[in-house]
Amino acid sequence: DVYRAVRAVFDDSEEMSKLDHEDRRLVERMERNYRRDGILLPPETRRMLAAVRRQLADVALDFDACIKEEDAKVLFTRGELEGLPEDYFDRRATDDADGELKFVVTSKYPDYFPLLRYAKHERTRRAMLVAAETRCPANIGRLQEMVRLRLEEARLLGYRSHSEYVMEVLMAKTPQTALAMEEDLRARLEAPAKKELAELAALKLADKHAAGEPFVGFYNWDTAYYRRITRESKHNIREDELKQYLSLDNALRGVLDIYQKMLGLRIRQVANPPVWHAEVAMYEVWEADGDVFVGHFYLDLHPREGKYNHAAVWPIRLGFTRPDGSREYPVAAMVANFPRATSAAPALLPHSDVTTLMHELGHVFHNLCAHTKWAYFHGTAVERDFVEAPSQMLENWASDPVALRKFAVHYETGEPIPEALVAGLVDAKNKGAGLANLGQVFFGMYDLAIHSTVDGKVDVLQTYNSMRSDIAMVGNGDAETHKLATFGHLAHGYSARVYGYLWSRVFSADMYASRFKRDGVDNTTTGMDYRTEILRPGGSRDAMESMVRFLGRAPNNRAFL
Repeated sequence: DVYRAVRAVFDDSEEMSKLDHEDRRLVERMERNYRRDGILLPPETRRMLAAVRRQLADVALDFDACIKEEDAKVLFTRGELEGLPEDYFDRRATDDADGELKFVVTSKYPDYFPLLRYAKHERTRRAMLVAAETRCPANIGRLQEMVRLRLEEARLLGYRSHSEYVMEVLMAKTPQTALAMEEDLRARLEAPAKKELAELAALKLADKHAAGEPFVGFYNWDTAYYRRITRESKHNIREDELKQYLSLDNALRGVLDIYQKMLGLRIRQVANPPVWHAEVAMYEVWEADGDVFVGHFYLDLHPREGKYNHAAVWPIRLGFTRPDGSREYPVAAMVANFPRATSAAPALLPHSDVTTLMHELGHVFHNLCAHTKWAYFHGTAVERDFVEAPSQMLENWASDPVALRKFAVHYETGEPIPEALVAGLVDAKNKGAGLANLGQVFFGMYDLAIHSTVDGKVDVLQTYNSMRSDIAMVGNGDAETHKLATFGHLAHGYSARVYGYLWSRVFSADMYASRFKRDGVDNTTTGMDYRTEILRPGGSRDAMESMVRFLGRAPNNRAFL
């Protein structure tokens, strides 16, 4: 009955012509969504579709819950953790194993990534990575079941595959377009990736010779360690030194100040806020030039038991215009797992965490700066293969000399970050991009491979392992792992959409290079253009139209390449 009412308006060209742009787009989206939800199917087929979707939701919830609740824990002696900085051991839990005191290391980010970057002994890195990548074995079967159910859902709706169903409403439009993009990038990235891999492997070979040990191969547990060595030796970047200038408090203050000046906002922390945990902070956001309220956001930045163990932003309340013309104000929450302060120092961030902070706050301000009539179009409700572009664009500030100097000061002396360190960061920014982006190509192509099946005859684990070693170039040797079981994106919202991370990075590079790098990151006119043309419309118009308005032309991939 509701669909018939929507369809009556949709089919009435005279009625549609009287609507403003956003109202008309809402009617078009409502009609399309009803059809994609199966409203035109016979009653029995609709019941079958509803049953499949209930099953799919239940399996996805179990998949997600396992990732959140099942942490890997490995016990190491101090000697096995040789190379880790002193602050790594501060307040770290210990356990008595066979009469020997050992340190507890988990798969939570502040434990896991520093170990892979700093642990000198290969057997330590291998043990930790294998433990992390063998979590949630039950999720292999759950992913297999989700692939089956998604195909069944697509078929009931008249599509050949899940990816065909998903991409109908994205920028790419078809799986073939997305796959062509991935294959083109793969071809372009293979040569630089092979060169990078050879350089990293040569460093490991030298270490093995010096230690009198055989060189068997280069594996995933080696990548982060030897990338760090390369950054230190080639670009004069020592992460332990760099962290001294990147305290969480200073970085957060500096990044928020950059964003409020860029976007014409005023941000104020709320004292004694009503929050779900004592570590959570709450902020009010106002227009900079008056008492016009914009919205709230929360920051929940440290790991704890049972908490989501990645970084993400969720809208808690969407903004829209009420019938009386007043606003419903948006609220968003950022969740991360940054290190806490220790007894010796405040929370000090690796540079990668500063990049994460920039990225996720980009999503926060996309949610806050959108201003649409309808909640349906608010904030990040853009095409899913564009949703990362605004945040990816803002990652560039983490390696921009002008931006860094605003907050990167030594936590003890207050001295600004040395010019040599900044120069090293800028020089190293795109080094290793071949292997890194090839890894992202693998994730996108794997996602497309399992969700483009038209007969369901795909083994999710076998496909993952074969494609990983073939495309990403680095594998796990004879260690049997199943990292796909903790690939949470495949359970909630990113199935047949993972390619979008690279698709949108092309747009993010174009926005940064063509406007902010050219005009200067402090240019308030460019910042307000970005707010007006990219953030404010949300999904109330096509992302391509927003890009053209901001750039003054159609986007291209030259800046990315």
